[in-house]
Amino acid sequence: MKPFLKWLGIALGILVLVLVVFAGYIFWQASSIMSQTYPDIKGKNIYVPSDSATVARGRQLMRGVGTCGACHGLDLSGQEQDMGPFAYYVAPNITFGKGGLPANYSIQDLDLIVRHGIKRDKTGALIMPSFHLNRISDEDLAAIYAYLKTAPKVDKERPNFSLGPIGKMVLVQGGLLTEAAITDHNFKSPKRPEIAPTAEYGKYLAEIACMGCHAQNYSGGKVFEGDPKWPSAANLTKHMKHYTNESFAHFLKTGVRADGTVVDTLAMPIYATKFADSLEMAALFSYLSALPEQPDSSFSWHEYFSKH
Repeated sequence: MKPFLKWLGIALGILVLVLVVFAGYIFWQASSIMSQTYPDIKGKNIYVPSDSATVARGRQLMRGVGTCGACHGLDLSGQEQDMGPFAYYVAPNITFGKGGLPANYSIQDLDLIVRHGIKRDKTGALIMPSFHLNRISDEDLAAIYAYLKTAPKVDKERPNFSLGPIGKMVLVQGGLLTEAAITDHNFKSPKRPEIAPTAEYGKYLAEIACMGCHAQNYSGGKVFEGDPKWPSAANLTKHMKHYTNESFAHFLKTGVRADGTVVDTLAMPIYATKFADSLEMAALFSYLSALPEQPDSSFSWHEYFSKH
């Protein structure tokens, strides 16, 4: 019996040692990935008008189809979610109140985080969808900054976003990527089309607001960077055939689908899309309803980024 206990103790000791070494490796690798810096990428110095129309445009983008409020809250003071061993998710306070943006936060800083996924300390952000927000025009990014400078200040301290042990393992294995690592830093942001209820303007809005969750070809599927508990995003190339302009607008405002069922509002941010105006809704409908039908889940952001 004693030799058995001896060898059992040795085996358990080796197992514990292996687990400690493995955990240390994961922690070291995750820290290395998250501390990588991008010093050569600079934010663009964009002219920022301060007139009321520009501020109003920025407010509309942040509250409605820009869906900033979906993550950062409608008052922009941030939101938190405990995702267990995966992560403690924090969307930061982006007002200029205590715990929010510093007084010297510039348009270059905003460009870096929104269109490049790079924080002020030059490290890459996690779960900040710059890979498609880089399609925001200079004009609209300036409008967002103009609104942020005038938005009500909210004093709210937030903890830092932190990955748990499972999240760190996923990061090291390539299942989670920093935004700076996947964003095309040479992408030339487009000119904003004329603001009109047209497919052209709808395409511009969809690439900012819809593409991240519903995939590049809008075929839906598991939401990239989304909560694992979320349902799959709908295949818009199929589902939009069931809508009229009016019923689509009703869906964006209420979350009630054309068939009368109600969407999961944790995954689909109706609390933000309901602020879209009638012109934006009509433009989105004009574009999305004309998309060629695609097979369900026929595009994967993760597969795309692993090849590019």
